[in-house]
This record gives sequence, C-alpha cells and structure tokens, in this order.
Amino acid sequence: MTTRDLDREQWHRQLLQRERELSVEEAVELAGGLYSTAPTSYLSCVARVPGFSKADLDRALYEDRTLVRIGTLRGSGFLIPIDRIDMVMSAGDRKEWYASAVDKIVGEKQRKAWTERVVRILDGNVLPAREIRARLGVSGKEAEALRYLLSSLSQQRLVAAAAGPTSWRDNQYGYALWDQWFPDHPAVRLDPEEARLELARWYLQGHGPGTIEDFSWWSGLKKANARKALEGVAQPHDGFYDLNPPADLPEPSGLRLLPIWDTALVTQKTRRRMVAEDLYPYVYDSSGNVTSTVMLDGEVIGVWDRGGDNERLEVKAAFFAGSGPRGLVEEEAGRIGGALGLAEVSVRQVDRYVDLTEASRNRFMSPLSGD
Repeated sequence: MTTRDLDREQWHRQLLQRERELSVEEAVELAGGLYSTAPTSYLSCVARVPGFSKADLDRALYEDRTLVRIGTLRGSGFLIPIDRIDMVMSAGDRKEWYASAVDKIVGEKQRKAWTERVVRILDGNVLPAREIRARLGVSGKEAEALRYLLSSLSQQRLVAAAAGPTSWRDNQYGYALWDQWFPDHPAVRLDPEEARLELARWYLQGHGPGTIEDFSWWSGLKKANARKALEGVAQPHDGFYDLNPPADLPEPSGLRLLPIWDTALVTQKTRRRMVAEDLYPYVYDSSGNVTSTVMLDGEVIGVWDRGGDNERLEVKAAFFAGSGPRGLVEEEAGRIGGALGLAEVSVRQVDRYVDLTEASRNRFMSPLSGD
C-alpha cells in the first residue's frame, strides 16, 4: 500500500469523513476507543459524529453507562464500550504501573491501608477526588500518591469514574465503587490469549492496516504477544496486518480540528499517518505526543490552539503553507462551539509555529502560546 492508501484508510476508519449518522457509542466502538481526557474526548467526538453535543457523551458515561473512562491499554485514559471492558482489561500482560508508583511514595503498607479506607468511603457514595483526599487527610506528595492510587483502583475495577466534570475543559471526575456503578458488569477475567486475539481484531478495525510494532505500542502488549495475536487474526502483506483487503474508499474530504492525543494520529508507533515527514517536529514532540492539528482532506496542514473559558472558544490557527482555509476553520470552530453549547467562538490566524521536539515539556498542549 502507498502512503496515500494508508492515510485514506486511517481517515475513514477513524470516522473523520463524518458522513455516517452515528451514536457516540457506535463511534467509540468503530474507532477502537478514543482518549478520555477533557477536552480531547469531546473534541474527538465532534470531529467524528454528525450533530454531536456534549450531552451525548455525558449521557453515555453517566446516565446510560454504556461507556467508561478508564486507564487501560498502555496505561492511558480511554473511552471504552462497557461491553468491551472485560476483553480489554484481560488482554494486558504488563505489571500494573500505578500501584508501584504509589509504593514508591508512601510504601506498600500505606497503599493497602488507603485502599481499604477508600472502599469504605465510597460505599454508597459518588465523590470527587478532592473529597476523598480530604477524608483521608492527605496533602503534598501524598496527594500525588492518592491520584495514582485512584488510577490503580480503576484499573483493578474496584472504582469507576462515575460523575461528570463541571465543564468541557475539566478533568475532575467523581468516583464510585465499580460494582455499585456497574452492577450488571462485575469484573470478569477472560482467557488472556483469547482476549488478545479480540483486542487485535478491534485494533485493526479502527486503526489498521498496522504492524506488530504499531499494535504493541497502542495496546501496551509485549512484542511477542502482540505478534502472536496479530498472526492469529490476520495475514501480513508487506509487513502490515489487516482483517480485510483494502476497500475502494473515496478520497478524504473536509476540514477537522483535532485535539491533542486524538487517536487518529497516535496509534502507530512511527506516527506515519497523514503527516508529511518534514512536518513531524511541528506536530509531535520528542515523546510522540501529538498537538492540536488542522486537517484538510486527510492531511495535517497546520496546528491550532484553544483559548477562552467555559463559555467561550478562542481558536488560533497556524498553517504550514502560510495562508490557509480560514473560512473552513471558522466553520469547524463554530461546529465545536455549537456542540459544547458555547456562547462565543472566535478564530485568529497566526504566522508562527514551533519545533515541538526542541520546545519545553508539554508545549504540545499549547503550540501557539505567546502568539
């Protein structure tokens, strides 16, 4: 397959053509999961789901509970369909990182004591992390350890993210006991090898064609297990695995404003899709984090920055070719504003963008800051 063939497949499999009427649950399922942090989760849905509104995702997470926010795969926060959660959590083959991070700060004995207290505190309650922190009486480095502990308990499916943030930009969730929040979905451990086969199918559905290195990176699986799973569900062609022969897909069309960590641009280890190689330093930092990108017809043509507050969206955009389709950016920014229920949306073009591989840590989160 040519580079353009791969780009076309990724654009369509990641639903960026936005041509199908989809529910949020269908989009998350078909795309192979989406990143769960705010505002990425909301902005990624706007880019994929026609007519999306913030209330759609909040409903799926906190009312219908058909989706769950959870740290999984390689430890990152994902939106996962609840019907997929047993498979995804059973496929992992690496030591759980967050528990060891707690132990390094406060020790194993304290971690176990906190776990017992957190379970008692949450019994029958839905509480934000700050309330749990207050009831435990922790601060400073211990507060950091508690944050890791909540992630660990989530991965163990002892607790669940169970209440929505106050705004589309907020990552402060409430927590509940998993069995009380998902009474019909208690934690079940499946056969790991069977789970990895199904995980490989799910990956290729939303992100294929892919290599063993790609699947290992995305899933967090050891390379040997990633290879075994891919070879169990697909045949390689020029090093790429896929479930079906390439379809006769139309050329990508339309402009999208993708957020940081959008799955369309971070699910291949080599970051090969839809970005010209000479533009990599302006799109990815040295750790492989992707910044907010302006995509036109299946190619990254610039970067953008998000300003404003809970009621306003201020978009700054910089195009790699100098001038760009500002009118289309304004149209897409307006779509975002409508989806999030914002009172005001503005767009401004700037002329400077930075080499993220040489910039300060976390500059990818705000690539046009200072302009």
